[in-house]
Amino acid sequence: MEESIEGARLHTAEHMFARALQEQGLDIHVRKADTYREDDIGKVYIKEIIPFEKITLAEKRVNEKILENLAVKEENFENLDEATKNNPKLRFNEDRLDKEKEVRVISIGDYDFSACKHLHVKQTKEIVMFTVKRISYLGGETEIEFLAGTYALMFLMQIKNQVINAAMERHFIPEKILDYIKNENERTNELEKEEKEIFYRILEENPQVILLKEVKISKFYGELNYFIKNNPEKCVNITYGKQIIILKGKDCTKDLQSFGEKIKGLGFAGNVTDNSINGKIDETKLKEVMDLWKA
Repeated sequence: MEESIEGARLHTAEHMFARALQEQGLDIHVRKADTYREDDIGKVYIKEIIPFEKITLAEKRVNEKILENLAVKEENFENLDEATKNNPKLRFNEDRLDKEKEVRVISIGDYDFSACKHLHVKQTKEIVMFTVKRISYLGGETEIEFLAGTYALMFLMQIKNQVINAAMERHFIPEKILDYIKNENERTNELEKEEKEIFYRILEENPQVILLKEVKISKFYGELNYFIKNNPEKCVNITYGKQIIILKGKDCTKDLQSFGEKIKGLGFAGNVTDNSINGKIDETKLKEVMDLWKA
């Protein structure tokens, strides 16, 4: 893609961001920096796992350097040895650099020196603002998306407006959003705990249960297995929507293979073993399945 002023903002910011991470004692290795993109979102792929706190500190440091309005200059050297001799703090990627060829060094004040061939701004204030947009960890690497200029400002305004809107709807102070999320998570965990306890008590009353199809049965798997373990003489028959799950205790005399053959005649599709049945059937056939189970 053709290099642009937006890409230049991102690329100069990426240089400062890498330096800001190194300032924290991190021995980082940037596998790839992608800043000249049509969506004007910068991406950097770092070969190490970088803690969130280190990333936010580096983000703050970059914005401090932007406000200092450092001069961004370029200088060419005959080879890498000459470049490093003149710039002891020089950052460079050995995998992408021919040590014997001419090296172009981008200096950002006396803050950062990096071998680079791309377009950069002339002064750091041209970047306007730098913000991290997304962080993901995969395969031992850290992938960071970031924005610069008006895109960074608009992103932060959008997030701010969303937080304020949520705070108005849910009655919390915007600055206390982390406390609010923590409290909501604790409340959700308590509700889920109560749901599981209720579900287990229902199983004790009647191991044949019909759930609303909106219910996520997966969150009750632990209770199902625990019930069967504690009640080996019983079978549990759960239906929700089109799904049927049947688990058999080790002392239960119900013949699941035989029952499975019967419901296959009703259109059941799924797995049938000696100890379990798991699959789907047309919802209009559920009553017939229940009648067969009770027979």
